[in-house]
Amino acid sequence: MEEPNNSRPPPMPPLPKSFSTDKLHTTSHLHPDRAIPMPSLASAEKYQTLPSLTLPRKKDELWSVFRSLDGDYTKFQSKSSTMKANVVRSSLLPFLRNYADHSSNLALRAEDLDRRTNILNKWWTGLLDMLHGRNNQSISGTDRPAILDGISGIMDRQEWRLSPSPFCPLDRRTAVVPLRNKSTTSLSSTGIDFLTESVHHNVRNMFVQNLNSQMAFVVDRMSLKNASASLVTFCGKATAYAFFFCPGIAEVLVRLWDAPTEVMRRVLTESGVSKFDNLADTAARINPSFPPSMQSLGFVSLGKMLRHLRTQTPLPLGTANIQWYGYWLERWSGRESDLFFAFVKHFHILVADYLPSDATRKEKICVPGLLFVHSQILVNLDSTIHRDAGHLHGDPSTNISPTFDDVLVDPDAVASTLPLPPTNAIRIMAENRLIMLIRDFLSERALEHPFARQLFAESFACLLQAGARGISAYNHLACYTLCDFLEEAFPIIVRYEQTHLSQSCLIDTDFWIDVCKRMVFSQNTMTEIRLFAFLFTIWSTVNSSPDRKTKICIDLLLDQEVFEKTFNHWCPMVRAYYMRLLCWRLGRYDGEGSSGDKLIFETLLQRLQIIWSHFLWQRQQAAQGRMLPPSTTPCNPAPGRRLLIIRTDTQVASGGSFLAFDGIVPHHPSASVGTPSQAWKRDSVISQAASLDVRPSSSASSDFGMELERPESGLRGFVRSIFGGKSRSKAASVSTVKTPSSSAFSPSAPESTSPQATPHVSRGPSPIRHRNFSFKFSLELHPKAHHPTAMRLAPPRLPLAAHLYLQQDGCDELIIQAAEPVGEFKAQSTYSGRALAEWMCILMECQGFFERRKGEGVPTNKHVETPTLGVEVFGKGR
Repeated sequence: MEEPNNSRPPPMPPLPKSFSTDKLHTTSHLHPDRAIPMPSLASAEKYQTLPSLTLPRKKDELWSVFRSLDGDYTKFQSKSSTMKANVVRSSLLPFLRNYADHSSNLALRAEDLDRRTNILNKWWTGLLDMLHGRNNQSISGTDRPAILDGISGIMDRQEWRLSPSPFCPLDRRTAVVPLRNKSTTSLSSTGIDFLTESVHHNVRNMFVQNLNSQMAFVVDRMSLKNASASLVTFCGKATAYAFFFCPGIAEVLVRLWDAPTEVMRRVLTESGVSKFDNLADTAARINPSFPPSMQSLGFVSLGKMLRHLRTQTPLPLGTANIQWYGYWLERWSGRESDLFFAFVKHFHILVADYLPSDATRKEKICVPGLLFVHSQILVNLDSTIHRDAGHLHGDPSTNISPTFDDVLVDPDAVASTLPLPPTNAIRIMAENRLIMLIRDFLSERALEHPFARQLFAESFACLLQAGARGISAYNHLACYTLCDFLEEAFPIIVRYEQTHLSQSCLIDTDFWIDVCKRMVFSQNTMTEIRLFAFLFTIWSTVNSSPDRKTKICIDLLLDQEVFEKTFNHWCPMVRAYYMRLLCWRLGRYDGEGSSGDKLIFETLLQRLQIIWSHFLWQRQQAAQGRMLPPSTTPCNPAPGRRLLIIRTDTQVASGGSFLAFDGIVPHHPSASVGTPSQAWKRDSVISQAASLDVRPSSSASSDFGMELERPESGLRGFVRSIFGGKSRSKAASVSTVKTPSSSAFSPSAPESTSPQATPHVSRGPSPIRHRNFSFKFSLELHPKAHHPTAMRLAPPRLPLAAHLYLQQDGCDELIIQAAEPVGEFKAQSTYSGRALAEWMCILMECQGFFERRKGEGVPTNKHVETPTLGVEVFGKGR
């Protein structure tokens, strides 16, 4: 209430002159358009509105979606354990698929981030409780993959790693963040920063706590004997996230591997780092980009890293009850399941989030933990290549062979004492876990994470070289297994290389040529045979690059020393494999020549002419009585065996039923049964069906072009045994056997037909439809084969198509003079006569196969199939 006007207050004493307010400014400094600051209200609304000042006031675009998801979680909690998986499938999984990369995920206010993460945390903890089996909850085998997918999707959400969190990926840190409104009071500014930091701190704590809980689940489930594939894959991903974001987890996991120092040194060597190099400056640029929990594993020098590993590290908080050294170590090391390999995939995906895309090889090796992961990959690669070493060179006292008397007494007891081979030794190479890893990560289906795939492809190519350097050239089993592994790995890597042309070449051609040369000179016939079969198999894949093809042909297969040693090899099997590689792969011409092909053909012809000159010199010396005449008798690859070309896609009738002729014999309703045209068609189809059993007497399946009488077999014999009739003469057969003069070297020899068949051909029968078949070289017994006799040799030539190509290009044939062989391979020139005879037989075999397939409807040489060449007929000494 105001006082009455008549009551005046007592007069104030005069103030000193220095405190006078006469000179104070009466105008305000505030902008006329700006509101006067109001005093802050000491209420709860203040703390709710402060965080909104950090970003422009904008409603969360997905708040309605998250509110619906929160309601679905209430429904999830009220359901029984058997019905909870249906709620996950109907609500959580569609949400994770549809809103994984929503634009609003990267620009959230603190209160919106807090609401989102609380809802996600409810689902995460609820699903983890189901996995742990708490509250008597059990999950069926069909529901577990859905639960694991839900947890994996929540773990991938971008809300957990938003800026300014240290978990934020590198590319999101450079995003433009709206400026924060300037507050006019220190109280509001401090409150905003505190509450925003508190929200991000709580988000990190929830994220790390759930990852630690998952890690306990991983160790517990991976210690069990059996685990499903979906569970192992999830555990590998969960371990990778814990490795990155949980304090202390990475320190424990790398010590569990206990990688040998020599293996780490080999990994560093492939990255161009010696054991005495110090990369402190490089590590200082790379380490700060990664989460703080793993920065202690950044590489500076090998000595410093080894000293760090020797120190004892305390167990992470909340993980004291985890059995780190339990049975799960077999899986974590990569020996028993796919856990380690699933971890490797997701580890590289996470590394790509924090590594600059233009990082050098030295910068990549400084990535925290990368050296240990690559060392463990190399350990598994070595165990794959040397998988027979422990089994074959074990303690003989512990593997006593049972006697026949022991088996008669108690066979079951003896069987229980037999040593079991390691799991990795009995797994075929196509199912090897490393092969499955690169097939899964580098396949065309995996289009996500391009930088992670590139990083892994480059790293794995280097690890392959490191694995090859650790093999002795005289270790036959290791070389054999290396070829098996490369036969599966190279096509995957080259296919990835072709789809990413902008990247550097992943396969070091010069290095692998040197590896192959060492195998050639290893003085082990099985190693050489496996090498040539390996090159024969991957020819179309690795040599998709013209430059790489030229290098392999000129610098490896047609190298002077390699050619003289292998073409005149003392072992007929090595000669057979090498010559088929030269004839069917290197010397094949399909009508599309290039400068590289011309150089290859000319070099091959020069090498053959050198062998021919050595043979002429030996024949001259024999004519003068100075030495025995060189033998010109071709040899079988093995006694009583020949390499035959057989069909491999024959359909076998099941249950002993009759073969179905639908699809083999075409239906011709317009032609009568007794017409010559119908007889010609029936005869052609039976001839085509007869190729189901390629006979050794055929030119396509004979080593030396010998014609032998044998009864008809296969589908032709089956048909004639039912309908009767005499076998057709060889002159009327479509696959007529050509003589060397008419098939192997005639430029344009037309197919010879019998006079009886000429009228039918003139009537214009419908052409036989072209069908692709599969063929292979198979080492088969041939008991009726007589010993081959000496052949009259002519100057060696290339396969017919390549020979004609060089003739059309103007290459004149030279008159070859006799020349004495010199050098270390002079002794092996003794086999030059046999080798030239076998080369002539292989040319006839190849040309006969081409003419036979063309007679069966194949339009051009390009469409003629190439038989596969393997070594499955040999025992590996295992």
